Amino acid sequence: MIVKVSVVIPVYNMEKYLARCMDSVLAQTLKEMEIILVDDGGSDGSVAMCDAYEKQYENVTVLHKENGGLTSAWKAGSQLAKGNYIGYVDSDDFIEPDMFERLLREAEKEDADIACCGLKHIYESGNHQEWTEQMEFPEQVFTVETLKEHVFPVLINDGSFMGRHLMPNRVTKIVKSQLVKKNLSMCDDRVSIGEDYQFSLCMFLDAEKVVIVKDFFPYYYYMNDSSMTMKYDEHYMDKIKIMKENLCRISDAKGAYDLKPQIINDFLCLTVLHIKGGIYKKKSAPYREHRADMKKICRDKEVADAMNSYQMPDLSMAERLFLFFMKHHMYFAIFMAVRIYFR
Repeated sequence: MIVKVSVVIPVYNMEKYLARCMDSVLAQTLKEMEIILVDDGGSDGSVAMCDAYEKQYENVTVLHKENGGLTSAWKAGSQLAKGNYIGYVDSDDFIEPDMFERLLREAEKEDADIACCGLKHIYESGNHQEWTEQMEFPEQVFTVETLKEHVFPVLINDGSFMGRHLMPNRVTKIVKSQLVKKNLSMCDDRVSIGEDYQFSLCMFLDAEKVVIVKDFFPYYYYMNDSSMTMKYDEHYMDKIKIMKENLCRISDAKGAYDLKPQIINDFLCLTVLHIKGGIYKKKSAPYREHRADMKKICRDKEVADAMNSYQMPDLSMAERLFLFFMKHHMYFAIFMAVRIYFR
């Protein structure tokens, strides 16, 4: 069978959701497709489910590996891919039947390296409103020249708070196999926040043509209760530092465009969100505990460097004031601003 698209599905203890995911992938209208299930050292019933799918369907291959995290799982599956393009589905999500057929049609029509769609966020608890997300660019087809002119200058930050124009998700794209495999070594298994940013950044910086399929939301990004944890992550700053370092390394290695100023902007925005989130998530903690958290973050050298060098002219007055409080270690002002906002 000619394989036009290889679909890689990382699986780790997803017994509860895997059948729904696989039903949607097996129902794809595109028939020239293989499915690669990567069992990342799971310990629940999803391991046996993967093997059962391989026995039942000729186009399903299973790879069992030791647990190494999400990035290592999709990388391992990508290495096995035989298709002209590679796409991804996470095992707790599901997709519309025409997703890969339509993305492939648009990619082949333009001979594009990447074809992108949007996604829909849905929630297990039902307490949140569903919403859609897509890349917002005026054009739908980008060449090397137009990528450098219109996309790269605002790819990670457009000068506003969290002004991201790159939708980093692996799962909203199909990418030519040779482009993916060329860049696997650039994607660091240690990255646990923004894992997909390193993937998409590599692909966009190397692509010769990109197609964005507007107003097409075939991917259902499922937010289960366990993924929406309200627990404070004391290692969050270490994680976003690793992400920042790797994105800067990719920008330097590719040399297509200097994205480091935008990466610094994004790092600072994530730091602000972490401070705000910490005060909200630990709202029952005494002020002295919050002060210790804020002091540790604001006095961090990389955070201080970012506050001295960021380039975001389109920040609101409130956002500028918050950064002023951080830079001058005005912890009680930060604390009260967040408490009033979330009141």
